[in-house]
Amino acid sequence: MTKKLLIEYVDSGREIEFLYKGKKYSITYGRIDGKDVISFCEFYKETTEVETAEELLSVERDGISVLSMLQSLKEKDIWIY
Repeated sequence: MTKKLLIEYVDSGREIEFLYKGKKYSITYGRIDGKDVISFCEFYKETTEVETAEELLSVERDGISVLSMLQSLKEKDIWIY
């Protein structure tokens, strides 16, 4: 997935799930303390909330950014809702 496509999906509120190195991750949306947030997490683990797609690009797990994870995957390992 390209950076441009990831930003497009996030800016339009599309939920994203993907499998990376045997772990399942998700990007969802919510509201915390009156602010719209983008939530990134490994399923049932630590969640990180940010306010923009640009901030999401640099969120890391195990030293790898969300953008790098998604750029390395084949389409079959990414689910867009």
